Amino acid sequence: MHLCARNYHFGSLVTSSWLAKHYLKDVIMKPKMTLLEMQADVLQRFSVSVSLGQCQRARATAMGMIEGKLEDHYAKIWDYAAAIRLSNPGTTCLVGVESNPGFNYFKRFYVGFKAFRDGWSRGCRRVIRLDGSFLKGQVKGEILTAIGRDADNHVYPIAWAVVNVENKDNWTWFIDNLVADLDLGAGNGLVVISNQHKGLLQAVVDLLPNVEHRQCARNIFANFTKKFTGLELKSLFWEAAMSTVEGDFLATMEKIKKITETG
Repeated sequence: MHLCARNYHFGSLVTSSWLAKHYLKDVIMKPKMTLLEMQADVLQRFSVSVSLGQCQRARATAMGMIEGKLEDHYAKIWDYAAAIRLSNPGTTCLVGVESNPGFNYFKRFYVGFKAFRDGWSRGCRRVIRLDGSFLKGQVKGEILTAIGRDADNHVYPIAWAVVNVENKDNWTWFIDNLVADLDLGAGNGLVVISNQHKGLLQAVVDLLPNVEHRQCARNIFANFTKKFTGLELKSLFWEAAMSTVEGDFLATMEKIKKITETG
């Protein structure tokens, strides 16, 4: 029988890298395991006390061992683009980088599948919705999208791009590729719907001077409700937005004006 006290602290012998190697399968099979649960499991399995910080670093290291480093993924982006073009003949897939001495940094990535392009030209309405959404997670950036409406009034994807930041340069690049892919010319007979994204309005004016450019009513309503509230104003707003005759629109807008001025 041992009467000596057991030592649960082994200092530098138990590192986050050592823990990561032993918890590779657990990270995959139990992705919702909390740090406290991992800490208790280490104590039960190895009779070793570790801190929550060690568990956090171990889990991050294990995820890196499983998924690979971000630099490795970005280094394969040209291979990914080549694979897309090889498996989808006629597809436009472009990679943009910023070059510094000795290094290339990711800037943007555009994909426009030929099947989507042909489908929009043959069977969709001449309406394109342009939008952007921030990417959340470890890798920041923004995804730019162009979608349409098919004959059944369903959402139809046309093209998309991932960019490092939302600005006029990236919007111009995205719309320029879209114009070339869909042969839009100067935008005659085309309607573009968008929000007031940074640089988007000017990019549309420069590349599609003859297009009918309209703002998304839902986003206008979101800004409208920041200052004006109430069911009556909400009803009048959508009545104006859905008007198909100019006289009805102006009459409804006059009602909104009177309510907001008196309120």
